[in-house]
Amino acid sequence: MSAIADLAARQLAAYNAGDLDAFVDCYHPEVVVMAGDEVTVEGIAAFRERYTDLFTHWRFGASVPTRVHHTTHCIDLEDYWRIDPETGERTEGRVLVHYALRDDRIGRVRFLD
Repeated sequence: MSAIADLAARQLAAYNAGDLDAFVDCYHPEVVVMAGDEVTVEGIAAFRERYTDLFTHWRFGASVPTRVHHTTHCIDLEDYWRIDPETGERTEGRVLVHYALRDDRIGRVRFLD
């Protein structure tokens, strides 16, 4: 398995375990998160802040039925679910996630609908 595929697997395991520290540890200090072509998060502090509420209050999980990786890139087809802590409403979805390696961590994440 490539380094980026290993990181993608580690962050997914941490996500499913609800372990915010282990999840964040997979990402570069200068991580960039994108939704399509739009930058939504820059830097590890903002990244942690983005996920703190989810990890603290929500029930959630994800699976990756398909993962493709080559050199410093990994693309996951991810199925996810979340349960809103206030309403109990469950939402589900599917997204492509592109991870790019930077200095032995995930340096860029791009969500593609």
